[in-house]
Amino acid sequence: MKRAMILVMMFALTGMLLAACGGSNGGAPANQPPQTNKEDGTNSKPEGEQVKLKFFSALADRSNGPGKIEQNLIDAYMKENPNVKIEVEALQDEPYKAKMKVYASSNDIPDIVQSWGQASFIKPLIDAGLMLELNEADFASSKFVPGATDGFSQDGKLYGLPRNTDFFVIYYNKKLFEDHGVKVPETTQELKAAAEAFRKAGINPIASNGMEGWSLPIWFEYVAQRHNGDFNQMDAVLNGEAAFSGNADFLAAATEMQEFAVIKGLADGFITADYGTSRNMFGQGQAAMFLMGNWEAGLATDENFPEEFRNNVGAIPYPASDKGKTTDVAAWFGGGYSVAKNSKHPEEAVKFLQYFFAPENWAKQLWQTGSGTPAQNFDEFLTGSESELQKQLIGIFSSITSSSGTPVQDNGTDEFKTKVMEAHQNLLSQLITPEAFLKELDAAVALIK
Repeated sequence: MKRAMILVMMFALTGMLLAACGGSNGGAPANQPPQTNKEDGTNSKPEGEQVKLKFFSALADRSNGPGKIEQNLIDAYMKENPNVKIEVEALQDEPYKAKMKVYASSNDIPDIVQSWGQASFIKPLIDAGLMLELNEADFASSKFVPGATDGFSQDGKLYGLPRNTDFFVIYYNKKLFEDHGVKVPETTQELKAAAEAFRKAGINPIASNGMEGWSLPIWFEYVAQRHNGDFNQMDAVLNGEAAFSGNADFLAAATEMQEFAVIKGLADGFITADYGTSRNMFGQGQAAMFLMGNWEAGLATDENFPEEFRNNVGAIPYPASDKGKTTDVAAWFGGGYSVAKNSKHPEEAVKFLQYFFAPENWAKQLWQTGSGTPAQNFDEFLTGSESELQKQLIGIFSSITSSSGTPVQDNGTDEFKTKVMEAHQNLLSQLITPEAFLKELDAAVALIK
């Protein structure tokens, strides 16, 4: 099942934490030449030849977090290789994917593109012959954790590299909880009670980027698991072995989610809020909680937010129920990079990715800036001075006993994904009943059977 790779990663991280007793500043950035698939074993480009690479990213924010690290590494690479110019185009997730369709339809894909190791994104590109097969040996020194590249592989061939490990948590503002005497929730009932208490106090309970839609199905996976005790029940539906409709647990989960909307447990305007809006609402102390991924460890260090907030942001696992534990976590391997098969400079593109994924580059910076959890071993970069928020996030991940794997909306076609996200938006907008919501999900699944 898709859960296995996450559990392997969990055990690896547990070992890292036990081994961490001090810091490591790492070495100078690596810049090793790639192996080549050419028959003569040589790189055909003369040294110093001017090369231009187009780099297409879904990390739209280039001044904070992963986007800033990505840009810094691109700039550093160009400085060390003055004959290489890397032109960056960066868009938010959904606009990015729409633009990628345009590039793919004209077979004009940029040299290096962000890809996701999910059937809904990378498989059509591989099947169309648009992605370059990568040589695993070229990245042996990158130290990817076991299973990390599985989603980027097809028929035993590698077509992409994962950038990070993702899992969903609840971030919370400790001071708001303390000031209003609200208990930090350990159960799903306490989460609802906390939402009601904050709404009564005139504070937005949970910030969410409802407009973009992709986070809502991940939330549903959590709520459903807390009712049925098994993330695999979702897989059974996706595999055509069961249905959403007629299932009492899925109905209870849909009803519970809609109740959050009814009691205004979600922030005002959540259905029209994008990622940046919801994040800023939480960071400015205008919401008590934020349902989002571990890549937001940088909330504790982001100077765009008040010091009071940075000193009081914490993370907890999604609350438990009588069937689902806090150690049952929505977790998966996140986005990464692929090289276009039609690239005019494939060797240089591979060479850049080797540089990017040298552990002392991406993995070190991602972890030490609190911007996320790499898909590479990073135990040598634990400093011993991690923020409390980072420690909480790794504690959550290291305790996993079961995981969701690829988010439900990313298990099918683009049409499937759109219908799944719209169903969740309609449910939380109270435009449809929980029963109708399940029927809409079944209609979406019918598209991929």
